[in-house]
Amino acid sequence: MDKNLQIPGLYIIRFQTAGVVPAPYANFQTIKLNLISEDDLSLDFSIKYTDREDLDEDEIIDEGFTLDDDFSWKGAVPANWIKEFNAIYSSSKIIRQREEKEFEDFVEIEIEEDDKRVTVYPVDKERWVYFLQEFMQAILETSGRELPFELTYLDFDAEPKSEVALKASFADKTFTMSQNGGPLKQLDWGFLQKVMDTVYRAEFIYDNASEKKPTKNGKYLYIGDQLWYELGIAVVETTAKSKDLQMIESLFSKLVR
Repeated sequence: MDKNLQIPGLYIIRFQTAGVVPAPYANFQTIKLNLISEDDLSLDFSIKYTDREDLDEDEIIDEGFTLDDDFSWKGAVPANWIKEFNAIYSSSKIIRQREEKEFEDFVEIEIEEDDKRVTVYPVDKERWVYFLQEFMQAILETSGRELPFELTYLDFDAEPKSEVALKASFADKTFTMSQNGGPLKQLDWGFLQKVMDTVYRAEFIYDNASEKKPTKNGKYLYIGDQLWYELGIAVVETTAKSKDLQMIESLFSKLVR
């Protein structure tokens, strides 16, 4: 099968969380990606959360969701996503036989082939799931449903005091850093995943966070939710033996060198 993108062309990507993923996380997504030209696209996106019938309102909200998380949107994300889609589509091993496994997310792609619609399945599912996670964030950001990624780290124990602000746009796939209000520095996009894995490994205690920007000594995180979290107070270790806070401090100390 020729895996070069057909432009113009319509690609329909369907994603479903693995069967073992419980509510309220379980969901089904559809992306109808219409490639109009080499630098123009439009899409029709929908996400529906499933299997929530047996959960009460508190159980859903306690997991960070709402009662109205289903979402659909039609529009256009930046054209750089044509290149992103082509990069993964053209390099993936594709099969035609449907394979569903309880412990794996499900991905299928409907394409045009010989004047008819056919459905194919990428073998490298984990790679596609990561791609789709970023693509969905780009859609949610472009639609205004969510804001770009924002993270600020304050080290008021340092001399002089240090403030590191990170911002990432999934729509544009840009990742920047500024220190103490200085000029923006471009960071490698792949480094964003390390930052997120390191920071969100720790446990955040919302009740211990503050709505006001700190002024006293300490180390703090702002993660875009209008709250400031002090390390050791509102950001704590996940286990008695973990070193989550040490890893966060090390990450940001290396960034400001």
